[in-house]
Amino acid sequence: MTLKQKTLLAILALAIVSLPACTQKPAPPRAGQGFGKHDPREFLVYIYSDPAYPGQCFADWPQATLWKDKHQTMKWISDDGNAYVVDFSLGKYGSPFADPGPTFLVPANGEKASGDLSPSSQKGTYYDYGIRAGTNANGPICKPASDPGLYVK
Repeated sequence: MTLKQKTLLAILALAIVSLPACTQKPAPPRAGQGFGKHDPREFLVYIYSDPAYPGQCFADWPQATLWKDKHQTMKWISDDGNAYVVDFSLGKYGSPFADPGPTFLVPANGEKASGDLSPSSQKGTYYDYGIRAGTNANGPICKPASDPGLYVK
């Protein structure tokens, strides 16, 4: 084997060994890194129904604090293949987001990004919201407007 062939073989072997390192997910943030106020930051909220409790659905993110000056957003995800309508009009203060409106569809097996916080959202306000089962903005409420909610700072 020539020197060129050995070098090429060594480079290929190194690339193959390094490949799994390229596909690993980044490590979650550790303490003391200021991740809570990271700019930008996207919160992932998984919505799902519990078969043991027909008519009830859950949002798995506990109370979130979104910082207006940090470009923090939410992504709402159907975790069980059902469609849901997130409804901030059921809450006391409406929606803190500029777009979509106070009521928006999370499609079956899909997701919906919240967009940025509205310039008119109030700092120090807790925005509670409800969730409706299905695709209809007037559908049955499966999570009443209460905890969890979003706190804007």
